[in-house]
Amino acid sequence: MGRRDHIVVHDGVHGSIRLDGTYGDILDTPEMQRMGQIHQLGLANLVFPGANHTRMEHMIGAFHLAGRFCSSLGITGQEAEMLRAAALVHDVGHPPFSHTFEDVLKRRLGIDHMELTAMIIQGKADVVPEDESSVLHGRPRIADCIEKSGLDVREVAELVMREEGTAGMASYLTSLIHGPVDVDQLDYLMRDAHYTGVAQGRIDADRIVETSVISGGTMAVSRRGMSAVEGLTVSRVLMNSSVYFHKTVRIAEMMLTKAVSMLDRDHFVDVFNDTDASLSERLKAHGGYQREIALRLKYRRLYKSSLLLSIDGMDIDQKKRIMELSRRGLLPKIEDELSASAGADAGSVIIDAAPIEYLGGRGRKGKTEVPILDDDGRVRKLTSISPIARAVQMHSSQDWGLMVVCDSEIRSRIAKIASHAIFG
Repeated sequence: MGRRDHIVVHDGVHGSIRLDGTYGDILDTPEMQRMGQIHQLGLANLVFPGANHTRMEHMIGAFHLAGRFCSSLGITGQEAEMLRAAALVHDVGHPPFSHTFEDVLKRRLGIDHMELTAMIIQGKADVVPEDESSVLHGRPRIADCIEKSGLDVREVAELVMREEGTAGMASYLTSLIHGPVDVDQLDYLMRDAHYTGVAQGRIDADRIVETSVISGGTMAVSRRGMSAVEGLTVSRVLMNSSVYFHKTVRIAEMMLTKAVSMLDRDHFVDVFNDTDASLSERLKAHGGYQREIALRLKYRRLYKSSLLLSIDGMDIDQKKRIMELSRRGLLPKIEDELSASAGADAGSVIIDAAPIEYLGGRGRKGKTEVPILDDDGRVRKLTSISPIARAVQMHSSQDWGLMVVCDSEIRSRIAKIASHAIFG
C-alpha cells in the first residue's frame, strides 16, 4: 500500500483540517511531535481543567487559518505555500510549558523560542535528546521537508522571525504571521477560549478573514469588519485577566520558573529538549527544591499570596520603587532576604511585578494598531477611529502591580515584613 498523499486532522475548533504533501510530512517530524506534548497554556489546567490542548494543535490551527486568508486575499503560488509552512512551524522552538519560564531561558542561554524556532527550521538545532534518536531511523526533520518542497528554509525562518529585507517578501505575509491581526492570535484566542470555557475570549474570526484586504501591499481590514477587530482587541485583554494572568495560574508559573531558574547550567541546558512530562520528571529526579516544586505542582499544593497590590492602588513612590528594582534585577535578592528572615529555604518566597510600561502609565501599542481600510480608501490605525481600541491600549495585562507569594507555613510572617523589605 502506498503512502497517503495527505493527512486529515479532526480539530476541536476548526473541524477537519487537511494537510497535503509537505505539510503532512512536517507534521510527522520529531520536532512537531514534541509540540504535541507541550501544553499550549502551560499550567493553566490547574485552574481550568479543560485547558489540556497542546502547542501542536495551535500550530495546525494557525496553518488552517493561513490557508483561509490565502483564499480570501487571493494569495497564491509560492507565497501561499511559504505562508502556510511558516504558520505550521511558527512555534516549534517552544520550551516545556510554553511561555512559562521563557524570560529565564533568555537570561541564562541568550536565546528565546523564536530564535530557536528559526534555527530548527533551518536545520541548525536539534531538540531530540541523543538517547532517544535511535528510534527515529533517519526520519526527516523540518528543514528536510521544507527543502524537498522547493521552499527556501532561510526565507521561511525569516518569515517566522518577522525579519525584513528578504527579497520579494511582501509585508502582508509577515503581518499574517506576527501582525496586529494574524493567524497566531486568532487561533490561540479561539482555542484557549474553547478549552478553558471562558466566553470572553470568543471572537468572530470568520468576519475578520472575510473582511481582510491587501491595500498598497499591506494587510488591512475593511471598515465593515471593524467591529469584529474591536472584539478581537477586547477579547485579548479579557483573556489576559481571566486566563493568561489569572492569579492562581500565575502563582503556579512563578513556582515552576523559580525551580528552573535555580538549576545549575549543566542541568539547565537540556530544557529545550524537554517536554512538559520529561521536565517534570527531571525536576523530581533532581531532588531538593526542584523535587518539592514538581510535586507541589503535580498535586496542586501551591504557594499563597501574602502581599497583593493593584496597579491602581499603588502610589507613585511605590511604582517608582518597583520599576527601579525591576530594572536593576534586585527582586530575586529581596526574595532570598525574605525567605531567610522567615527561616525558610531559598525559593520559599517569590515576587511578581507588573511590566515597567504599565507601572509607568504607558500602554502597549502593537496589537491594537490594526490598519483599517476606511470607506474613503484611506488606511487608518484602529486606535485613531475606535475609542474601544484606545482604551484597550492602556489596559494592563494583569490586575496587580506587585504580588508576593510564599509557602503557606510562612505566609503570616511574610505578610508582616514583605512591604517593609520591598519599600523600606
